[in-house]
Amino acid sequence: MSNKVVIFDMDGVLVDTEPIYRRLSEELYKRLGIELTEEEQYAFAGSVSKDKWTSLRNRFNLKQSIEELGKMSSGIKYEYLANKENEIPKIKGIDELILSLKDRGIKICVASSSRKENVEVILTKTKLIKYFDYIISGSEVQKGKPNPEIFLKAADKLNADITDCVVIEDTRNGVRAAKAAKMKCVGFRNLNSGIQNIEASDIIVDAFDKENIKDIIKFVEE
Repeated sequence: MSNKVVIFDMDGVLVDTEPIYRRLSEELYKRLGIELTEEEQYAFAGSVSKDKWTSLRNRFNLKQSIEELGKMSSGIKYEYLANKENEIPKIKGIDELILSLKDRGIKICVASSSRKENVEVILTKTKLIKYFDYIISGSEVQKGKPNPEIFLKAADKLNADITDCVVIEDTRNGVRAAKAAKMKCVGFRNLNSGIQNIEASDIIVDAFDKENIKDIIKFVEE
């Protein structure tokens, strides 16, 4: 059994949910009278709900509490995700990558900024939940990405040394959190996650195809 651990972000790495979230968020922003540029929306990718709504509440003088705003946003997403009619698209090649890691005895974990109920519904609906040794959500940390807390907590729960952990992330906030945790990082360039500066990653891939999966496994086992 390998002592290596791969920690996956969820949205934009396991599942292609960012375009769905953007559409749902835009509807909520309209209702609240919030106007954001595309770049400003992309800048929130990977951050926890509390940080995002603290920033927006202050900027737009919203009357609702941060908790209320977070619940509204999360509730809209949950409603969409839990609806049987709505498909949650997986990232192409993600099953192959996960199975390749499992075949080599490498532990895998999900560390997502999303709320716990949303993480669970996505992983259950996509049938990915059975593969993971541990799952941690934004509901279980005090500070969201780019703070490293979520990754350090994941390593601790799996009794893994941070030098044995590799994070796979698609956003600037996620990559910054991985590097702040002193972990190795694979940057996944997902065009649907918007313009994200992931240059601080140790290696960058733009697809989970056969060649890149080989490269990722080699990188993990180094």
